[in-house]
Formats: sequence, C-alpha cells, structure tokens
Amino acid sequence: MSKVVLITGGSSGIGKAIGEYLHSKGHLVYGTSRHPDKYPQSKFPILALDVKDKTSVAACIEALMERTDKIDVLINNAGVGITGPIEEIPDEEIQSHFETNLFGPIRVIKAVLPHMRKQHSGLIINITSIAGYMG
Repeated sequence: MSKVVLITGGSSGIGKAIGEYLHSKGHLVYGTSRHPDKYPQSKFPILALDVKDKTSVAACIEALMERTDKIDVLINNAGVGITGPIEEIPDEEIQSHFETNLFGPIRVIKAVLPHMRKQHSGLIINITSIAGYMG
C-alpha cells in the first residue's frame, strides 16, 4: 500500500533523491522548498515551506491535508551548513542556522503529530549532518 510522504528540503540533494526513489516505488511524495516555483520539472509536487516560519509550516501542512487527508511519513531533511571560525561568524547567522536545523524540524514535527495521532500511525525520520562531528 502506498504511503503519503512529506520531505522537507525535497527540491534538491538528498531530499530530492529520496523523493524520486519513493515516488518510483509508488508512494505519494510531496517535497518542500521555500521557492517551489523553481522546480516545475520535479517528479513529485513541491509545496511551499520555510521551516523557520511557523505560519509557513502550518500553511504547508494544511495544503497537504487538503490534498491527501493524511500523512504517513515525515522526512525532516531541510538544512543549511555553516563553516568558519566561530569568532568570525555573526550571531545572526548562527541563530538563523539553529532556526533551520534545530527549531525548523521541531516546528514541522509539532504540526504533523496531531494528524498522525488522529490516524493512530505515522513515521518521522530526521536527517542530520555529519558536520555535527566536525570541530
């Protein structure tokens, strides 16, 4: 039986590859991007989502529920990287990275959990970065 899968950061990179694979296996895949209009050739629909914006998260999940009325799998994949000596990285940039990589996935989880709880099922996969192991 096919599953409804939502992939944050599903327009490129690992998220896109996962989406294309799951789509080829017959699952109903929805990716997300801050700029979905840039991906008209995507093999699966791309919904607007900025994980740093609670209103955007709510609107994305509402749009998904209007289209499918369920969500079986959330893959939190959206993320950004930062490099350089800490004393040279502006505080605002560090805060922005935390908003995307930490608080963003939490916002999306909090938005999908009521739907998964109502369904009595659901799977959440959080993809992180190997950069967490680098000093």
